[in-house]
Amino acid sequence: MQGQQLETAKNGHLQLNGVDLVDLCDEYGTPLFVFDEKRLRENYRRFSGAFARHYPKVAVCYSIKTNNNLGLCRIMREEGAFAEVASLLDLHVAMKAGFPPERIVLDGLYKPEGLLREALRRNLLLINTESFSELELLNRLAGEMGCRPTVGLRLSIYVRKFLNPEELYCNPLSRFGFPFEDGLKVFEKARKLENLDVCGLMIHPYWGIHQFLPLVDQIQKGLDVKIDFINFGGGFEKASGKIGFPDLVKDAIRQRLGMKSNLDLPPRKVREIEEAGRLVAAEVERTLGNKDSTLVFEPGRYLVHDAGFLMLKTCLVKEAAGYKWIVADGGTNLVEDYLERREIRVVNRADAQREELVNIVGPLLFARDFVTLKQYLPKIQEGDYLILPNAGAYTLSNSTQFLNPRPAAVLVGPDGDVSIVRERETSEDVVRMDRI
Repeated sequence: MQGQQLETAKNGHLQLNGVDLVDLCDEYGTPLFVFDEKRLRENYRRFSGAFARHYPKVAVCYSIKTNNNLGLCRIMREEGAFAEVASLLDLHVAMKAGFPPERIVLDGLYKPEGLLREALRRNLLLINTESFSELELLNRLAGEMGCRPTVGLRLSIYVRKFLNPEELYCNPLSRFGFPFEDGLKVFEKARKLENLDVCGLMIHPYWGIHQFLPLVDQIQKGLDVKIDFINFGGGFEKASGKIGFPDLVKDAIRQRLGMKSNLDLPPRKVREIEEAGRLVAAEVERTLGNKDSTLVFEPGRYLVHDAGFLMLKTCLVKEAAGYKWIVADGGTNLVEDYLERREIRVVNRADAQREELVNIVGPLLFARDFVTLKQYLPKIQEGDYLILPNAGAYTLSNSTQFLNPRPAAVLVGPDGDVSIVRERETSEDVVRMDRI
């Protein structure tokens, strides 16, 4: 069940760590992001422990872009995380949150010269590269600045499949990293660049481990080198539900036949993180025969997604085209992926029975400003507060100022203390950088 840390108080209100969420909405207004500090820390400890339990040298790098709020980044640093950054903004956030340069890894398909210079000036732990032009630029800059950075090569585990729907989009994942089949040749060429210490290999996501590790072994033996950093990227998730176009078609047919709508499918099964930790460590030892390298992981969603909630207020209830529409004060400007099935609840009437099929939409002026489609909820009234679980990843840091300033965010501590980790924007904040 999503939002397991939420409890129902005697007055029928939802609460988090003893804090009445209706009171939070009343005090801070909506929309409002709410983060659970206890779950954030639990998630990091569970992830880190799953790998450290089986392997001696592990670096867990929090993916800053997933949620770049300074308060959340600070918690990750306190728990022992490294930081993974992919832009000057990410790097600025990481440094401001207290991550030392020697615990920061730089990734990204495109890194402008200014970012590379800053990474060299600060002597980051590792710079992962994705093209020869980037390697050549980095080599030139390192020579000019008189340094020798530690460098990794990202390889693309892209496999062309028959009737792969990604073909319709020109196989977009193939643009990341070096072609996997050229790995040995690429590494050999990169090692000849005199100003770079090329000693890392990376894939993303980690699912390609069975192809990746044999190549690591081949490079180490074929070129008589040691790969100091074996980077498995991210892609670690918890069980969740998500629908697609085929599910919408099937459900429409079901309704045409007089059957009940049902888009709340069983959660997609994923490998538990403890099993992933055991698998990775065993594969490394089996394929490479030792535990000398540092294993690098770059989780984001796993650490913050279920620690975040979005609180919305019902502004309007209306019926149109045979559906009941709930208009809330936030939509795709705050939570873009409306196809993820979140178990939305009514904060001020948590015990009410789910009895109506509704669509929840935001206030934006375009048709697909959905919060959720065809979900059974209690009979919603204007003024009700709604809560969306699984709202921690790619929400606050991905939110926009389209039509409305961005909302506030609060952190609820394990003992129920509440602190603001992001102030609510004003209209003046939105236009502050403009000039007439």
